[in-house]
Amino acid sequence: MKRIMLMTLIAAFLTFPASTLAAGSPEFERILRLGMPELTAEAQALLQQRYPDEEWDKWKFPQYVYTSEAVETGYQIAVKHPELLRKIPCYCFCDAMGHKSLLDCFLKKGKVGGKYDEHAVTCNICYGQAMLALLWQEAGASEEEILHGMGRKFEQLVKERGTPAPPTR
Repeated sequence: MKRIMLMTLIAAFLTFPASTLAAGSPEFERILRLGMPELTAEAQALLQQRYPDEEWDKWKFPQYVYTSEAVETGYQIAVKHPELLRKIPCYCFCDAMGHKSLLDCFLKKGKVGGKYDEHAVTCNICYGQAMLALLWQEAGASEEEILHGMGRKFEQLVKERGTPAPPTR
């Protein structure tokens, strides 16, 4: 059943024309409203489609990465799409920990091939943002539209805590 659902999501995702995605478009809004289980399933399906022969073991993720499918998916996105995550501020306000972008939540000093940061393991904002960014990018959203979407998604947090610092890289 899970495999059928995953294949259905892949088919639906692949048939949607990327050029129609813009902030406020039906597809943009659909992705924005996905709950964590659906967000995870779609991001996993996309990673499987893009990297069908990927040997994830070569990345030598620490055991803590395997605490949930959502966490694992976030770390997979970080190692395969570091430039995407480097452009996005993290909305969990981890800049107080020295993080300069969303990428730092997954990778120490934002470097692929270095050490992993375990912050994202316990932060659904971090791995949720990684999955949103990947899905929006795949659907054709510009960097500006992705940043706008993140602002909308976490608008209440921003009102309560202030604006996250933009990435400095």
